[in-house]
Amino acid sequence: MTLPYEGIRVVDFTQVEQGPVGTQVLADFGADVIKVERIDVGDLGRGQNPQINGVSLYYMADNRNKRSLSLDTRKPEAKEIVYQMVKTADVVASNFRPGVMERMGFGYDQLKEINPRIIWSVASGWGQTGPYQGRIGQDLIAQSLGGLMSLTGDRDGPPRAAGTFIADYLGGMMIAQGIMAALAAREKTGRGQVVETNLLDGVIASHLQENAAALNADWKFERAPKGIGHSDSGPFYAIYECKDGKHYTLMGAFVDDVLGRLSRALDIQPPLTDDPRFENPTRWNENSPALRSIMEVAFKKFTRAEVEERFDANGLPPGAVYDLQEVFEDPQVVHNDMVIEADHPVYGKVKLTGFPVKLSDTPANLRRSPPTVGEHNEEVLGELGYTDAQIKDLQASGVTGSENIKRADEATAS
Repeated sequence: MTLPYEGIRVVDFTQVEQGPVGTQVLADFGADVIKVERIDVGDLGRGQNPQINGVSLYYMADNRNKRSLSLDTRKPEAKEIVYQMVKTADVVASNFRPGVMERMGFGYDQLKEINPRIIWSVASGWGQTGPYQGRIGQDLIAQSLGGLMSLTGDRDGPPRAAGTFIADYLGGMMIAQGIMAALAAREKTGRGQVVETNLLDGVIASHLQENAAALNADWKFERAPKGIGHSDSGPFYAIYECKDGKHYTLMGAFVDDVLGRLSRALDIQPPLTDDPRFENPTRWNENSPALRSIMEVAFKKFTRAEVEERFDANGLPPGAVYDLQEVFEDPQVVHNDMVIEADHPVYGKVKLTGFPVKLSDTPANLRRSPPTVGEHNEEVLGELGYTDAQIKDLQASGVTGSENIKRADEATAS
């Protein structure tokens, strides 16, 4: 099966999450992503906890379908290996601080002399230029400066961060989007170009609807009242605790006869339809606290499973608040194939998140497990024309890693 990006080669210097997430998207859809890593240590993300079989599960999550080449890029011979790869590559990707790639000898002006068609993708915290250029870029700070944190949390409490590294993930998706757009443009122009993304811009773009209201109507977005899903939403866009202490999300907007359906589903007497205060329940208003109180009592009459069953019977959308273990037991998630299993000869079996984008003719697939450091040294160098003797010399002189030799020796000794 031919995949959409089969034949596209990416020389990948990215680390941790923002960069690897983006290049993994290309790898999933067929690109040959060669991950350039430091000898022995590899990607900084390899050291993160939690770990299984001696490797970070966070690293495993972001690096499937890639090959690993370990180099000491301070050495001229290692730089030459990179330049050899760039000659036939399509993309060079990194997420170091601005200026690092140039100091390494891999800036855009340097590489386009080797290959004018190269697409040079750089991701950072704040941008390649500007007043924050030299600052450390990090997910939590991007959520803060980008406004997302001010929108998150309860009205009577402090701002809160998202429950995951959302700025990094959004940054990765922008990397993939930018590279894909540049590849499409190159089909028309024949030229490569610079693709620049950063955490701050991604976070800002994540709340584009609120931005439009703030910029054009000077709309002030207070954080939502406790248990309510959005700044100006009412009790029908909210989270409720059930009898068993578990929680359920109610999304009543765009549901016909929502007052009647909820009254029947939760056995609310007298029915909500009889109370004129609740004619417009989707927005927070002076009657919202009273409606919220009624709904809190109603939900606590039933367990979460009972609420689920009664909502389904009354044509109301599902809304169980799952922990992550429960997510992957949900029948729709199972049906959507959102869990895949990798089987690595060193790492062993590991379950990973499935592919969220499905193509009918050329779907993404798992072809390679996340690599060990330098796992593909010999393979990649051989493709570049290096002989076995030359590869051994590079390993002996510390230009490339010798991790595979070490693993073979350890296996023999055991």
